[in-house]
Amino acid sequence: MSKFRFNQLFITLMALGLLGSLVISPDVTNRAKGKEEVLLYPVVKPVRAIAGMFHRKYGRKELPPGETTVRKDPELAAENSELRQQIVFLNQQLEDLRLVESERKHLGKLLDYFKPVTVQAGDSTPDRESLSFLPTSGIETSLGTAVMGAEGLVGRMVEGRRIRLITDKGFTITGQFGRWDNAQWKPLATPKPSVRGIGNGQMRIDNLSVKEAEGLKPGDWVVVSDTDYPAIIQERQIGQIDTIRPIPNKPLFAEIIVKPRVDLRKIDEVLIPRIKPQTTSP
Repeated sequence: MSKFRFNQLFITLMALGLLGSLVISPDVTNRAKGKEEVLLYPVVKPVRAIAGMFHRKYGRKELPPGETTVRKDPELAAENSELRQQIVFLNQQLEDLRLVESERKHLGKLLDYFKPVTVQAGDSTPDRESLSFLPTSGIETSLGTAVMGAEGLVGRMVEGRRIRLITDKGFTITGQFGRWDNAQWKPLATPKPSVRGIGNGQMRIDNLSVKEAEGLKPGDWVVVSDTDYPAIIQERQIGQIDTIRPIPNKPLFAEIIVKPRVDLRKIDEVLIPRIKPQTTSP
């Protein structure tokens, strides 16, 4: 169809539409309102049929009950990684709970000889790590008295109703290495370490050679094995190995950093030995 003929047809249709709007009664046009679908049915019907055919063939099908869509490898890898992290976290929590439960059982006998005492404050003196406690009756406050906590050895009594922490610089104690295996304590056949406080909530062991320390690993424990302490203190926790490395200026010897399980500078309660009742002879 030429451009001239198309223009003629277009003008004719416009003129007929204008004439129809002027000549045809509004009553006739009002009856057609709301029936557009009927008027367009010859067009709508085949279009709907074609769309339905394509949807049935290529559209997303509903899965039978109990089935899930096949996920892509990156999605599965991300989910597996998240699950592995959760398993590691839960295993660590389980191990911590086992240690807490074991220590609580161990504390049972301690509470017969030690009295819980509230901590008043930490030491404000620079480079000193100690605690002061509230005045309490019935406890032993003589110099050198060992002080315990729920997590193990805390320190020793010094002057002025203060407790010198095992992490204070220069505090020294002899220990023994060991580790927990399925809630069972297993001592390690490693030479006894000399554990020395270095401040900042840490202790250091440097009397073992790299060869002697090769069986140790971070997470292993150091417990009390010192004849200067009473029997009830023996095998109580001192701290846990944080890092192991050769000493830079003495590479044949190992530097082992040990940390208590909790920051002793922030605890709010300690266990101090009860005063032994005096016995009178008949």
